[in-house]
Amino acid sequence: MQDLPLTAVCMLSVLGVASFIVLSLAAYRLWHRLPILPAKDEPLPVAHAISIIVVASWIGMQLLALVGEPVTTGRPPTVADVQLTCQFNVLLFLAILVPMTYSTTVSVEAFGFHLNELRQQIADGVLGFAGAVLPVLGVWVLTLPWRSTSNSHGLLQLLEQDRSFSTLAWIVIAAVFLAPLVEELIYRVVLQTWLQSIAPPREALVAVAVIFAAVHRLPDAIPLLPLALVLGYVYQQRRCFLSVVLLHMLFNAANLVLAMLTIPPPAAS
Repeated sequence: MQDLPLTAVCMLSVLGVASFIVLSLAAYRLWHRLPILPAKDEPLPVAHAISIIVVASWIGMQLLALVGEPVTTGRPPTVADVQLTCQFNVLLFLAILVPMTYSTTVSVEAFGFHLNELRQQIADGVLGFAGAVLPVLGVWVLTLPWRSTSNSHGLLQLLEQDRSFSTLAWIVIAAVFLAPLVEELIYRVVLQTWLQSIAPPREALVAVAVIFAAVHRLPDAIPLLPLALVLGYVYQQRRCFLSVVLLHMLFNAANLVLAMLTIPPPAAS
């Protein structure tokens, strides 16, 4: 493992200290038999049938692809590939959300699409992100022997080859904005909520976390499991879309900043 730049060390140190404080407070509440986050006392909604079918179909295709290719391989994506992925994610987001807005049995507000208690929603997202840092970092260190340039995330491979402003802008749009919006809608809002209607909440949370981690392929799947557990817990207890999206965005943004600080820029041609 190469030596980290001082800026990366400082960033990780600040995040680590914040994570330790949040985890200590969580442990204190658990010690006193208190929930880490108080649960919302609201009836469990059920997503529109079309939304559930779209989500189930998409996850099924991802898992089938995983069976044939469990480890990230292949050529790095191009900017055109990233743009196409962004367009697909927008369409996927709409295909899932629009049927829910036209449901006659439950409103989208019941799934957490609201700005009530906005400060609390933001605080839940920020504190959830901080709490996830040390568990994710600890598991990530364990996967270092299996990591290489060839099996790193495609966007990181693209970043290693091209640091132009347009490329970085598309990576930010894809990873920091669209991916959290779409993935939280799929995994937490639709899948976890649906599973909670047919299974105990704890089992539903763990099952969704495992699926979420698995579709990201090895070796990233392993350190993403604790992140998925935190995301699932925050949504289960608070049922706020903004909180889990903000948590996810902060995680992806921190990863991107660290990549910018640690990945050597492409050699000048």
